[in-house]
Amino acid sequence: MAVGSREPTIRQRAGRVLFRAAPLAYRVLHVYRHPLNRQHRVRAVGRLVRFELVCSVLGRPTRVPLGERSHLTVYADETNARKSVNHNPPNWPEMAFWQQRLRPGDLFVDVGSNIGIYTVLAQDLGARTISFEPDRRNCARLLENLGSNGYIGEVHNKAVADRPGVLRLTRGLDSFNHLLLDPPAAAGAVEVETVALDSVLGDRCAAGLKVDVEGAERLVLAGAERALREQRIALLQCEWSEGMAERTLGETRDAVAALLRAHGYVLHRLDDQGRPFVLDGDVPPGKDVFAAPRRLDGQPDAARR
Repeated sequence: MAVGSREPTIRQRAGRVLFRAAPLAYRVLHVYRHPLNRQHRVRAVGRLVRFELVCSVLGRPTRVPLGERSHLTVYADETNARKSVNHNPPNWPEMAFWQQRLRPGDLFVDVGSNIGIYTVLAQDLGARTISFEPDRRNCARLLENLGSNGYIGEVHNKAVADRPGVLRLTRGLDSFNHLLLDPPAAAGAVEVETVALDSVLGDRCAAGLKVDVEGAERLVLAGAERALREQRIALLQCEWSEGMAERTLGETRDAVAALLRAHGYVLHRLDDQGRPFVLDGDVPPGKDVFAAPRRLDGQPDAARR
């Protein structure tokens, strides 16, 4: 023992244990109470505890169920993928909405795939997939998750932007990696190839498009101008978190809303029951936004809430 140091007291040790246990206790309560686990609460909690033991304590990857017949391999150093342990599907109610909409043979485009949670879910529903993930490690795990399920998809280890070229991407931030457009802020970043969505999609129609690129969503949609103008994207989901667009592009989400509406798309959010409602006027930061060429709430297109 070093000079001047002393053994922690029992109270201090107990405090440290509680500090480490508190997040797990909160997650256990969340998992137990979540409506998706209503029919199997004990099994869901057991899955969480087993995951924490195998993945967090022992540092080994573990598999968790996704959809009706698929699974994800989750590693201890992943953040977003841990949601998959809590309930199935993990991003609820957004993923449940896709489960209602996608049909076998549909084309689903996943921009900002990370390790492939949305991609694998779409394949679980029988859809064909095109996935874009610029981070090399995450792309490798996306391919691993496709392969371990026996799925084949079109995967691009590239970023999606308004034009082909090269941009810089942060590294080491897992699901929070993002494009850097300001060269002075690019220290430690890596160069990644960019493509425009129109050039990859071509004349194909997409039943679904998910865009989650940490604030660069407008660039993605600007590169899909033709597909949006021709309304060949039937439904899209766009991240709408606070501060992301300001950090990445120096603008608000208003630019994304204006772009989509200019092409005739109606903006929606899902309520707590997963039901879509129309968004008129300004769209504040918050839950992801869904857009479609028509209203999704069953009301006439001419009506407005």
